Amino acid sequence: MGKKCKCPPEELGIPGWVVTYGDMMSLLLTFFILLVSFSTIQETKFKEAMESLQGALGVLKQYPTAIEQPNIQIPQPRQTENEMIYYQVRQLEQFLLDKKMDKQVRVEVTADGITLSIVDSTLFASAQAELEPGARQLLDRIAIMLGGVGKEITISGHTDSIPINTARFPSNWELSSARAISVARRFQSRGIDPKRMSAVGFGEYRPLGTNDTSAGRTANRRVEIFIKTSAEVDAQPLGLPLEQAGEIDG
Repeated sequence: MGKKCKCPPEELGIPGWVVTYGDMMSLLLTFFILLVSFSTIQETKFKEAMESLQGALGVLKQYPTAIEQPNIQIPQPRQTENEMIYYQVRQLEQFLLDKKMDKQVRVEVTADGITLSIVDSTLFASAQAELEPGARQLLDRIAIMLGGVGKEITISGHTDSIPINTARFPSNWELSSARAISVARRFQSRGIDPKRMSAVGFGEYRPLGTNDTSAGRTANRRVEIFIKTSAEVDAQPLGLPLEQAGEIDG
C-alpha cells in the first residue's frame, strides 16, 4: 500500500501578513496627510532653522535662530541688605565689646543708614589730627563693615567750642576737617573706594551737648561715620545695642 502525503493543505487567497502590512501603510499615509493638513511650512523659518543648526555644529559662524531657547536662571540664595547690615553691625559691636571700646564708639541704625560716633580721644591726641596707633585697629575693623554694606560714606569731624590757634590749625574748622580726612585716608588704605567717601569738618557748630560742662565738651569732640544704605533699613529687628558680649552666634 502506498503512503499518504501529510503535507499541509495549500492556502488559497492573499497571505494574512499582506493584509496587516497594507493596513499599516494606510494608517501611516493617513497620519502624514493629517500632519501636512495641520501645518504650514514657511520657507524663511525653515532656512533660519537649518542655518542655526549648521552654526551650532560649527559649519557656519553666526546666524539668527528660529528656535528660541528658554532663558533658564537658577535662583541663587542671597542675603537681603537688612540681613547684611544686621550681621555686620553685630560683628562690629562684638569687636567693640571684646576690646572694651563700647563706651567710646556709639552705633546707631536708622532708616537712612548706619551712624558710628567715635570719641575723638580714641583716635587722636589733643589738638592733633594724626591717628593714634591704637586707632588704626579700630578703623581697620570698621573698614571691614564698610566693604560689606552701604554705598555713600560721609566722615565728619566735630570739636568743642574751645578755640584753637596754631600754625597748622588756625581754628576748629581746620582741625575737624583734618581729622575727618585722616580717617578717610585710613579707610582708603584698607581698600575702601575713595569715590564712595566724603570728608567734612563742622568745627564746634554741631554739638551734641552743652559746651559749658566737661561731659558735654567730651561728647562734642567726635568723628562721625555715616554709611548710607541703598534701601530703607528696618532698624527695629536689630535690637541694638548689644546687651553684653557673646550674643553673636558663631
